[in-house]
Amino acid sequence: MSSIYYAPFDSETGGLSPDETDMLTFYMGIMDENFKLVDELYLKLKPDGRLPVAQADALRVNGINLAQHLADPETITYSAGREKLTAMLKKYHKKTGKINNIKPLGYNVPFDERFTWTHLMPHPEWIKLMHYKRIDVMERVDFLKEAGWFPQDLGSLGSVVDYLQLPKRAAHNAREDTLMTVDVYKKLLEIMRSKKDGGQA
Repeated sequence: MSSIYYAPFDSETGGLSPDETDMLTFYMGIMDENFKLVDELYLKLKPDGRLPVAQADALRVNGINLAQHLADPETITYSAGREKLTAMLKKYHKKTGKINNIKPLGYNVPFDERFTWTHLMPHPEWIKLMHYKRIDVMERVDFLKEAGWFPQDLGSLGSVVDYLQLPKRAAHNAREDTLMTVDVYKKLLEIMRSKKDGGQA
């Protein structure tokens, strides 16, 4: 078994604020040190005991039909989703001293963390299983923009995928966005390693 695992994740939500809107889907993969996918979890979600709150603009972006989402037998409550997520993480979790071995990875990680902590897995439970350092690929891209390596107009995940000429997956789908994020991170590592070994950026 790998000693370090990456946990790339993403969510589709009903808006921009977890205090005002709900999480509708959540995806997390478990990848070994070579970014080989060894496990994954895709959840269609709804709140316990009430209807989800979602804004029309957000639903237009992610393409989720709320009525169909609620009627789908695969859609489960947050509490049921928390059980599934906890079970998957515990399968791969190992602690060395105070350090957990599962590193969260995403694009604009704070956004998805806030929704996850509010609706799916409270922060105290999250930090018991996850490494204290997170890999935010958007922050890496922003640094390269500030350093003059990347164009200043790069912003969305899709724009970075296009710039790096990586395969385009279905945007605004939690699983596909996550896998595109991993593709971008692997490409950034390739660029840095090439430069370190005397190659050209």
